[in-house]
Amino acid sequence: MTAAPFKLAALDHVVLRVPDMGVALAFYRDVLGAVVERKLERIGMVQLRVGASIIDLVDLNGDWLKAAGAKAFTPDAVNVDHICIRIEPFDEAAIEAYLTGHGVEIGEKGIRYGAQGDGPSIYIRDPFGTTVELKGPATPVEADGPVLKTERLVLRPMRRSDAQALLPLFRDDETLRYWAFGPIETLAQMQDIIASNLPPQNAPQSSFAITRDGRTVGVVNFYRHQDRMAGLGYILDKALWGQGYVSEAIGAALDHGFGTLNLHRIWLEIDPRNHASIRVAEKCGFVAEGVARESFLLAGAYLDSVYYALLREEWLKMRGLNG
Repeated sequence: MTAAPFKLAALDHVVLRVPDMGVALAFYRDVLGAVVERKLERIGMVQLRVGASIIDLVDLNGDWLKAAGAKAFTPDAVNVDHICIRIEPFDEAAIEAYLTGHGVEIGEKGIRYGAQGDGPSIYIRDPFGTTVELKGPATPVEADGPVLKTERLVLRPMRRSDAQALLPLFRDDETLRYWAFGPIETLAQMQDIIASNLPPQNAPQSSFAITRDGRTVGVVNFYRHQDRMAGLGYILDKALWGQGYVSEAIGAALDHGFGTLNLHRIWLEIDPRNHASIRVAEKCGFVAEGVARESFLLAGAYLDSVYYALLREEWLKMRGLNG
């Protein structure tokens, strides 16, 4: 059997035939928060942006469907079983209060399987009877191992219970000066960050809490896995800066990444102004590959990124190993 010349990636769009465009927009745009991306008046279509996907609303009274001989809408003739929209965050009580406040009846609730794994969802119906599933993030999967040990540190799998210890790091302006996002405020935000770095949203065995004498003092994390390549990020309590702890943690992460995860390439994306991280990258054997100009948008400003990478064969030589 010949393999398909493509890979399935994600839900692209759903087309819904609607008998009243105004009522449809009031629900999908005004209640659920979808954003109008295009209006094609000629064929009676409105395209709504839902994250990375699109919902096409096509007016049954428009020229396109009339010309196609579309039948009048009736609830028992709906040709879409349901559409599933991922939403974040998923606060069930707040979602129910909001929807009922807009006259939307809540249907079934529970944990259901989706593209990212098992997670909470709520079923509702749009004004024309089409079922809409609002789905939260997949439930994070925590693990007990592996545990990586260095001379002074223990790196163990990150857990949601680390949120309390990590929140002060992620609230600090100086610690996050060159980070991918600005300081956060709440414990719930910290828990969401941890969840995004755990399976199923991230690859297994990829996120570690850096601990010293039993206390969580930082994080080292592999991300964006593809074709045996991954990025590496890290953050450490600023009270421990300048003492070699970051290099020590990265060394353990590299041994795990190349030795256990069997990665081919590990890369770092660094703000060129972050001279301390550049020194750490070079100390750990990473090779500078170049600068991507104004490639990162943060707080309304376009910033440069300098890329460093280490290949498996280079790590083997550093460790005195052969293939």
